[in-house]
Amino acid sequence: MMNSLSPKSTRHADIIVIGAGVFGTFHAYFAAQKGYKTLLIERNTYPSDASTRNFGMIVRSIVETSGEWSTHVHTSQEIYQSIQQQHDIGVQIKGSLYIASTDLERTVLQEFAQAYSSAYNCTFLDVTEALHRYPFIQKSYCRAALLFPDDLTLEPRRMLRQLIPYIVQTASVEYIPNTTIVAVESSASQCLARDTKGNTYTADRVLICSGAEYRTLFPEFFLRSGLKICKLQMMQTVPQPQILPHSILSGLSIERYPAFKSCPSYPLLQEQPVDQRIRDFGIHLLFKQASDGSIIIGDSHEYSSFEVANTGEESTNCLINETVLSYGQRMITLPTWDIQKLWNGYYLIHPGRQVYTETIEDRIHIITGIAGKGMSTGPGFSRQHIEAVLG
Repeated sequence: MMNSLSPKSTRHADIIVIGAGVFGTFHAYFAAQKGYKTLLIERNTYPSDASTRNFGMIVRSIVETSGEWSTHVHTSQEIYQSIQQQHDIGVQIKGSLYIASTDLERTVLQEFAQAYSSAYNCTFLDVTEALHRYPFIQKSYCRAALLFPDDLTLEPRRMLRQLIPYIVQTASVEYIPNTTIVAVESSASQCLARDTKGNTYTADRVLICSGAEYRTLFPEFFLRSGLKICKLQMMQTVPQPQILPHSILSGLSIERYPAFKSCPSYPLLQEQPVDQRIRDFGIHLLFKQASDGSIIIGDSHEYSSFEVANTGEESTNCLINETVLSYGQRMITLPTWDIQKLWNGYYLIHPGRQVYTETIEDRIHIITGIAGKGMSTGPGFSRQHIEAVLG
């Protein structure tokens, strides 16, 4: 049931989840599947922050080839596809295509294919085959390509707007939108959350999955956390004919994505000469064609503390967009490069952790700082974390 509570009411559940992005929604989903009555509280009508401001690519290469995060990606793909079979959340098997722009990048892709073609079902394409299969690739850019045909895509905003009503209908989840929690406290027997209207919510445990709002609820813990903010800039073209059959990743992405660190030649990538603006702005090029034909292009990565970011984090740096488009036009040809939308995305990242979790007074659990891999790993991590927290 979706609910907007009347002023000064009280509601009780077993679990309260604050924040209905990917983390919060899947934590609520798996808690409810274990039989816990769960409140999922969101400050907007539907989420509109980090979980909706990304490409919606579900790619296994975004994490290392082994270890728990590799498992989380694999599990996440299974979860998305399992839900998609029951209810349409827009998940599609579109695949991902990396395009090497130098001989060294080609070598890294070859090494990866030789070592992991079976585990990842990936296919190495030499330059002739790549250009034959994909005529939109710029001949002068391409040295080879690597296709991951099993990678998924979705449209993040649509996915959450379809998923949240589904879990409300099929599990013990109550969704409470347009509600901002301003205080969370715990006692020996329960937790209490309070919103801006004076409503109270009590539960045995509270899971805080609201990203940067952690700093509002527990500022002293947040300041000690070491979390930083990463700002992304992204663009979207006007609708155009379907031209990109897969998500497209650049040679820059080969260096950025951890799966390729397992290749012997990978360390040499950092020695390649690259436009200094690309290094300064943390740019690596991705393209994804949306269902309406528009093409999403990005992105950049600027890291800062909150003290610095707060002064101008909503601004857009035109030089970054110019650099992204200039590099992108070297990679591929499009019917048009006319841009209809620009936006920024923000996510939390911890310099020393893959994800930031903290437990306060045994009953309040903070889950944030998964960086740019939340869409690819969030469902799998959430299921594992719910098992760890609730048993």
